[in-house]
Amino acid sequence: MLMAAAVPLALVGILLIGCGVSNAVTFLFRRAVTQTAMPAGLSIVAVTTIGYERILVGPAGMDFVARGIGLAATFWLLAALLCLMPLCARTATSFGAKR
Repeated sequence: MLMAAAVPLALVGILLIGCGVSNAVTFLFRRAVTQTAMPAGLSIVAVTTIGYERILVGPAGMDFVARGIGLAATFWLLAALLCLMPLCARTATSFGAKR
């Protein structure tokens, strides 16, 4: 089961997830400013727009998936996707790098 046995344990888990996501946001803004495909201001707007879109679409998307596979399976899927993030880090940091 993918649930905490006690409320304090769940709150610690939410805190840790928030710390990880906040680090990813600073990385995304830094990458947006250093890319060369578009002006820095437009790239910041693009990253911010995608972030707001995920805030709006994320819960509805989770509901859609949960109706098909169940809520517990949806949370397991999210956990698996979060575990893939470190595996994609090298690709994300090397994009556009001079070799």
